[in-house]
Amino acid sequence: MRNKTTRILKEARSLFWPWCVVVFAGAPGAVEQLYPSLIGSGRLWGSNYVEAMSFLGFFLGIPLLATLPLGNEFQYRTIPLLLSQPADRREIWAEKMIVTIVACLSAALVFCFGWRTEFRNDTQLWVTAGASIIAMIASAAAWTLLARSTLGGLALNAVNSFIPIFWANRRDWIPESVMSRFVGIFLFVSYTSVMVWLGRRMLLRFQATGGMAGDDLLIAGSGATPSVMGRWLRCRPTGATLNLIRKEVRLLRPVWLMSLLGLIAWVCLPVFRLMPERGSVLAMIMVVAYPPLIAVLAGSLSLGEERSSGTHSWHLTQPVPASRQWLVKLMMALLAGLVCAAVLPIVVLLEGGRLFGSPSTFVDAQTAAGWVALVLLLSFASFWCASAVNGTVRAAICVFPVIIALAIAGRFGGWIGPRLATLLTSRFEFFENFRFTNAVSNINAWAAASVPPEALVALWLAPMLIVAAIQSRRLFRIQLQDNAIHVVRRLLPLAITASMWTFLGAALLDFADHGRQQMWTLFRETHEAIEKIQPGTPNLDAAHPLQLTVEDLAKTSPLSERARRWLSGSRITVVPDKFHGGVGVKKYCCWGNSKGIHIDSDKAYSSCNPNDHDEPSQARQKLAPYLPARNIGKHLAPLTPESVRGLPHSSDGPISCHSLAHSESRRSPAPVSDHAPAARPLTQW
Repeated sequence: MRNKTTRILKEARSLFWPWCVVVFAGAPGAVEQLYPSLIGSGRLWGSNYVEAMSFLGFFLGIPLLATLPLGNEFQYRTIPLLLSQPADRREIWAEKMIVTIVACLSAALVFCFGWRTEFRNDTQLWVTAGASIIAMIASAAAWTLLARSTLGGLALNAVNSFIPIFWANRRDWIPESVMSRFVGIFLFVSYTSVMVWLGRRMLLRFQATGGMAGDDLLIAGSGATPSVMGRWLRCRPTGATLNLIRKEVRLLRPVWLMSLLGLIAWVCLPVFRLMPERGSVLAMIMVVAYPPLIAVLAGSLSLGEERSSGTHSWHLTQPVPASRQWLVKLMMALLAGLVCAAVLPIVVLLEGGRLFGSPSTFVDAQTAAGWVALVLLLSFASFWCASAVNGTVRAAICVFPVIIALAIAGRFGGWIGPRLATLLTSRFEFFENFRFTNAVSNINAWAAASVPPEALVALWLAPMLIVAAIQSRRLFRIQLQDNAIHVVRRLLPLAITASMWTFLGAALLDFADHGRQQMWTLFRETHEAIEKIQPGTPNLDAAHPLQLTVEDLAKTSPLSERARRWLSGSRITVVPDKFHGGVGVKKYCCWGNSKGIHIDSDKAYSSCNPNDHDEPSQARQKLAPYLPARNIGKHLAPLTPESVRGLPHSSDGPISCHSLAHSESRRSPAPVSDHAPAARPLTQW
């Protein structure tokens, strides 16, 4: 095998896994084009996630692929060895450019296939996308050699790739004309030609003078720091914890610099009223790409750089507990991500909205809370990846695949949980006891009424976060092995935790659904029996109610053995009731349980009340408790406030069950055809 072929294979091998990650980010868009129903129905994931992944994958993944051929040499300190080989530097530059072009164009084809609908509607997008890709490839070598690091080259190359996008949206300040197009083409060709020539010239004349972190443009020496900050960041003979914090502040310097540069863009958004809804490219970049990038760097930069430079093992030998070092790194990573990727942009947008009369013009409280939570999760996930793999770039690349893998594991647990619960309920009789069935059936209603969605999400994430924190602390103290098998082994406990926790939650909710169906089977049988008895009952009014027992119901309609046992000893009172809707209004009751019952607006229906009779406590505990927990009958006079809030045992009044037709469900009803029969309004449950 020739030396040139060996070097090309070496370059391709180092780009293979990053290329797979970038292609995976663009794959959902291609799947959406091939199978639109799979994305639109939500069976795979929503279209919003597809757009976000495609945007991040293209504008961060393609510059990363273009930067890595030279960036890897700086990351692993192999640039002196590369340049000392008996090979012409022009050949080295040509080999790296070939690998870069093949990797970037093949990955870009996946994104272009996913965006073909947009390209078909607007042909200028083809020009913009092609110009962006050419700019990324042409300038990658020059920016990476200037920054002398992967992160620096990625940051400069990503910003440089947006120039064609801004030019494509020039119509606001430069009129569309043949001359403007000619000038744009000339400037673009000149820029790419100069950057290609400059990158080749810089590599031919490059002199490797060190290889330590001080050569990095982003992690520069003390000369790049103001004297006041330099004195404060200098370590002291005492105060080990403060010295650790100072070290983390120095290592996170790229995050602070990028945040200061991003602050200018954040200020421009409210001043010029740039929003993604109006098609602003700058707003789209700052909202979709900037916060995840800063959060990932804040979580992975400190530990990743120490592992790459080999100083992490040396720090563990210091007379400072490893647990304290791990905790300081974790807290500083979360703090940097929170301040730079969430608090700073939110404060700027709130103050900008205040200038236009309302602080919530650009961001409201709910969006801000979700923003903060997302940034903290991304920073924590990045820190875990930095603990599990060597190097900042590897950790940053692994963040989103790890999150997707955990989401798939949770989705698998949520898929198998209901099926197993259905299998168990079909094989075993869990709902023989009324009190147990009633308690189980109220779980969904209790969760919907008492637990906010944010608390449910936190409850779902808590076990995974605890396991990830324990695992990160253990990995912080050991020497890592760089291979895919060990990365999968480190991810496996988290995937099992996500799958099992989601499995338990889904199985519990499905089990509660089966209990609710058992309760509604009782109500359906009772209602059908009352419907058959009521037409033959004259003079039915509040003064002359109809008193029924379970034996009376069984004579007119068959009751199951379970319904007989649950209703034994209770007495049902049937009295007239009125319709609680307007004239000509069609209402539906008990969405999700009644299967879309049609209510006739000009017919009065009766109600049945389980009142105290021979065994008051038994009657109240058997039929009444379930109804208030379903959030129905809130307009009925017999319901008391305590019963509506799900406290039927403390209710002093009777609970109406037959006038469910007059209640309004708190959930939106499923559409029912206008031709549905109106003569029997409550016949289908």
